[in-house]
Amino acid sequence: MVGLRKRHLVNALNPAAQFDLSATAVLNAGIHANRNLMLTGDGSTAQTYTLPLATGSGNTYTFYVRTTNSGTYVINAAGSDEFDGSAQSCDGNDATGASYIAATGSNFTVFTFGDTTRGELGTWIQFKDVASAVWLVNALMTVSSNSTATPFT
Repeated sequence: MVGLRKRHLVNALNPAAQFDLSATAVLNAGIHANRNLMLTGDGSTAQTYTLPLATGSGNTYTFYVRTTNSGTYVINAAGSDEFDGSAQSCDGNDATGASYIAATGSNFTVFTFGDTTRGELGTWIQFKDVASAVWLVNALMTVSSNSTATPFT
């Protein structure tokens, strides 16, 4: 039993350790920042995650889709924070893709993904706290349908 507790403590203190997310949550810098965040839901329940307020800390939140979710995954910016950056999609069936831009001043605050048009198994999304109220987004979304949709709203 002691070894099990020690292993859990080592994983909790290891910034490179992965962290499984399977239910809606408000993210905390002390727990979730600079770790691989694995989205592992049941595949049918929508899940929403809210990032902490952007302060320019440099913290990074990297999400990996481990379970394609018909109910989608949603990442929200907190307060008046907004997303800048881009997301690329690639259709695994015919090697086509699309790019989506969240330009400065567009006021995008929601990033939706995890369905057949916006990112299935293998999709990854990174949010970096680059300035007060600004998250830089970089994403690669894997899709299996012949159409894609922007993740930014």
